[in-house]
Amino acid sequence: MSNSNCIKNLPRWVLIRYNYLTEYFGDKPFTVKDMESLFSKLLSEKKLEHIGAIKEFLSILKKEGCIKVIQNALDEKYVKYQIVESEISKGDLFTTLKRAADLIRLGLDYRSLLVFLFYKAISDKYEDKVNQIIKDRNVPKEVAYIMANSEFKMYDEDSGELLTWNEVTKKSDYLVEFQNVLVKFATLNPDIINKDLMIALLNKLGITTLPNELKSKLDQIKRLFDDLDFSHIDFDIIGDAYTYILAQFAPTKGKEGEVYTPQEVIKLLVRLIDPEPGKDILDPAMGSGAMLIESYKYVSEKGGSVKLYGQEYNPDMAAIAKLNFVLHGIPKDLVEIQIGDSLRKLKFAEKSEFKVDYVIANPPWNQDGYGEEVLGNDISLRKIYKYGFPPNNTADWAWVQLMLYYAKEKVGIILDQGALFREGKEKTIRERVVSDDLIEAIILLPEKLFYNTQASGIIIIFNKEKTRERKGKILFIDATDLYVKHPEVRKLNKLTDEHIQKIVETYREFKTVPNFSRVVDIEEIIKNDYNLNVSNYVIKTLSNNSVSIKEIEELWNSIEEIRKEREEKERELEEVIRIMVSKID
Repeated sequence: MSNSNCIKNLPRWVLIRYNYLTEYFGDKPFTVKDMESLFSKLLSEKKLEHIGAIKEFLSILKKEGCIKVIQNALDEKYVKYQIVESEISKGDLFTTLKRAADLIRLGLDYRSLLVFLFYKAISDKYEDKVNQIIKDRNVPKEVAYIMANSEFKMYDEDSGELLTWNEVTKKSDYLVEFQNVLVKFATLNPDIINKDLMIALLNKLGITTLPNELKSKLDQIKRLFDDLDFSHIDFDIIGDAYTYILAQFAPTKGKEGEVYTPQEVIKLLVRLIDPEPGKDILDPAMGSGAMLIESYKYVSEKGGSVKLYGQEYNPDMAAIAKLNFVLHGIPKDLVEIQIGDSLRKLKFAEKSEFKVDYVIANPPWNQDGYGEEVLGNDISLRKIYKYGFPPNNTADWAWVQLMLYYAKEKVGIILDQGALFREGKEKTIRERVVSDDLIEAIILLPEKLFYNTQASGIIIIFNKEKTRERKGKILFIDATDLYVKHPEVRKLNKLTDEHIQKIVETYREFKTVPNFSRVVDIEEIIKNDYNLNVSNYVIKTLSNNSVSIKEIEELWNSIEEIRKEREEKERELEEVIRIMVSKID
């Protein structure tokens, strides 16, 4: 719960702490003493760089109407405050989106929901800006429309047409008009999304050619959005809503081969890389842009900004990423996006020598079709893949080399753990990378974190600027025991903030922890024939009792999961049969 009316006026450092207040206290009363305890905890967890000026913080929140006094006290530390509730709480918003997601699952493309959210949100903010201009300056509506065009152009000055959600959806054939307006929006705002990219996405969605029963579902979703007012909701919350929708469909899309990285794994990777303000970051397998967005948020909490570069092979996903950046409130001048096959050509490097401080990615695991017969035909690529070309059946070490080539400082990549010990051409590349002392840490993640595989993934951190103490060494971390059951997806596990903190602290301190981590000299790795399998270096010793109890618990949970999944599939089958019968009638 948060007061979205006040958020837009808060300084960044105040907004960060205010969001923590709303997260931890909600509608419950709290005192200054409670708040200081919370900030001290966040400081110890490294979620805050410093506590900040408490009196100034409270003064700003009271001035902007974000909090209210509900009980006075002689001692200022025991005055009771409460968050002033906004028109729409984050919980209410997510509840509505969950209802919309349930409707989408009945045969619609989930990206339609993302497009609806995007356009309704920016339309509400545009109309609010227009109303504020009219109130403050007493100008005609048409003049206010032009003045409000500074951030998003939603008024076509040539035709005099207003392109907002409320204008479009009041028309009888609003789906056709909605599609036309989105194309016009892209034409007026090429710095947000390219017109051809928008047309391609809309063609994939096919919202104007849907059968009547699916159009009725889309109409129900439209009515849900009609009841939402985003005008005073902070972009951070809207961005979270966008991410929430992606996560809702991740299990299904994962089974279809679409890569989705869980948000907590992204948080872990970004904190391991620890990007600094004023630097730049590249993700050559960008997907929805989530890694770059988390990097921006992380650096913003340090009081700075970072330049973001992303390249994505799939044009539809690139379009989704562009909308994602907008809804997270990231300035347009801090983001550059390209579309294309990064392994064959990174488009940022076409005109000049291109390098960035950090490169991060979760590329497709074991991607085939990138052996020497493909990558070796282009002479310009030989300098990138200098350690050797990968086998045709897995491009994992091609991605590693691409990222190393364009990074000046650090690389963080998420891969299948087979990349650590497979033989053949991959082993040759691995030997050369290890010999050049580029690998700083390898983290083995718990199983069942990812939607498209139950296998454990790994994070490898490469560092071109290793400190003297870390040269000739690699830190291995076995984090396979750090998980809880996913609260929403029964077959999945999840990392908590405490798990992330433990891994990051161990990496930053570069230390050996029994049963968890070990600093290993490269000489030992050479003796092991360049096998980087984490279990070869971090040996776990567990008592028989604890193992047997855990095995029993996991077996019982598996039985429960199978039972619940069967019930869910039966309900889905009943719904499909109901729809088929209604078509026959």
